[in-house]
Amino acid sequence: MTVGAKESVSSQFSLFNGGIIGESPVIHDLLGQIGVAANCDFTVLVSGESGTGKELVARAIHAESARASKPFIAVNCGALTETLLESELFGHERGAFTGANEKQIGLFEAAHTGTIFLDEIGEMSPACQVKLLRVLQEGAIRPVGARSENRVDVRVIAATNRNLPQETDVGRFRRDLFYRITVLTIDTPPLRRHPSDIPILVHHFMREAEERIKCPRKHNIEPEAVAALYNYGWPGNVRQLRHVVERLVATAMNGEITVDAVLSAMPSGASCTAEAHIPLLLYQNDSLEAFLDRSFLCLYDQLLAKTGNHSEAARLLGVGRTTLYQRLERSRRRVYGKATPVDFPQDETLSSD
Repeated sequence: MTVGAKESVSSQFSLFNGGIIGESPVIHDLLGQIGVAANCDFTVLVSGESGTGKELVARAIHAESARASKPFIAVNCGALTETLLESELFGHERGAFTGANEKQIGLFEAAHTGTIFLDEIGEMSPACQVKLLRVLQEGAIRPVGARSENRVDVRVIAATNRNLPQETDVGRFRRDLFYRITVLTIDTPPLRRHPSDIPILVHHFMREAEERIKCPRKHNIEPEAVAALYNYGWPGNVRQLRHVVERLVATAMNGEITVDAVLSAMPSGASCTAEAHIPLLLYQNDSLEAFLDRSFLCLYDQLLAKTGNHSEAARLLGVGRTTLYQRLERSRRRVYGKATPVDFPQDETLSSD
């Protein structure tokens, strides 16, 4: 991997561009791998758990490659039966099988000079695997019912959430095909490996959801609500986070997303708290003052949750009653767009300035 390749791709596909969002070291490493794959024309296997963005990676590779102006065609190999998949990929002649009333061009021919993305390649039948191997070795396809082959120039990117080495060991996936599609490999990281990107993702998905529902105003989300999202395990990865944020935006009362709303939106039995530390990151379009206000509110909420006592939280912050009150009012006004009351229990005595 060269530094130049990594920087080139990072400049285009990092924060809020190309669908690959994040500023963590894990994401920067992923962008570097995309850069390497984009600069050559070898087959690529993108592996990773469901919801980690394997198709986004494939599209990013294509968009940065010499084939960028040519077709990008994606097909889910697990969504079609063996017969339908073979016909979709390689095409068929008229009368090749019942219902084949017209000749059909396959997706490999449609993707000629471009890229074809074979999602869930581990679901492909043995017969289709053999024909795919022929395409990779010879650059030729034979439509169903045809007697001759057609030449194609296609870059293949495959993806799977299965353990393909294990699948080859038990005979469910051809070993020779495995070697052919793994010239380059990229592993898309699960969200639990880069949780520091969650606040950035949350705000990006909020803005996207607002545009989709044509919301006339921007939503606000409490820092403790972001903390609750940060502290969930996300077995469905980024896709699951997106869907939860979309639900929160659609159901938010008065544009305010609270920690209670987050906890209610999570799956039953989910372990999700608002007390643990979340990274202090600049949110999209945040000024330095907004960053400091969010940081202060997060810190205060965490101290209050830890001590259960306003007086002790104030003492740990090293401020008196007046200073604490003014700072909380100011920060909440800037973050939420309004000042929320700061109520201290009567039995707590905060030192004066």
